[in-house]
Amino acid sequence: MTRTRESKLFERSAASCLLALVLGCVEAPAGIEAPSASGAQPPRRPDGVVLEPPPSIPTPVTRALAGGVIALREPLGGDAVRELVSSLVDAWEHESLDGLTALLAADAGPIESRARGRSALIESWRQRMHAHEYGRLSGVELVRPERIERYDWDDLAGADAPARPPEMRPDELYVRVPLQTTRVAGELFFQDVILLLLRREEGRYRISAYGEVDAP
Repeated sequence: MTRTRESKLFERSAASCLLALVLGCVEAPAGIEAPSASGAQPPRRPDGVVLEPPPSIPTPVTRALAGGVIALREPLGGDAVRELVSSLVDAWEHESLDGLTALLAADAGPIESRARGRSALIESWRQRMHAHEYGRLSGVELVRPERIERYDWDDLAGADAPARPPEMRPDELYVRVPLQTTRVAGELFFQDVILLLLRREEGRYRISAYGEVDAP
């Protein structure tokens, strides 16, 4: 009788071990963890989600033809133009060649011949400062902000608009600055109107071409 009970206990123990071995070989489905030893069901992990990379943003431009994704720059207002003109006049009054040079774009040049380049424009300013004492203009009203004229590419297509500078580019602004004073004690410092081509760089205007003309 004792052997029969021991035999049954042995059979039950062997069956339990076999069941544990079988369960251990079964892999839980992806995203679901096997029950813990305490029998509590672990929290379910959500399935993986494929993330799409953010769309690339095109480089902002001032103008472009319609079609595709276009990022347009916010246009700079008249205050930005007046600020540049004020810095230009201040540099002349302080005879600061460095101040004038700091306002130039890297590829700037004379407005009548931009191919001559930045160095030719800077050298012409240097010679003028040697020939005249521009410091005598300090305190003299040279420019009235309300008289500054500004034109974009399309503005210059009108019949009553000024002639478009031959080497102007579509992303540039044409600015005419009539001067209140061009002479001091009979000495000529400027012609009647300063002409500028401006281009936006790093959120501000820089001079891409400079010239002067006499009023008609």
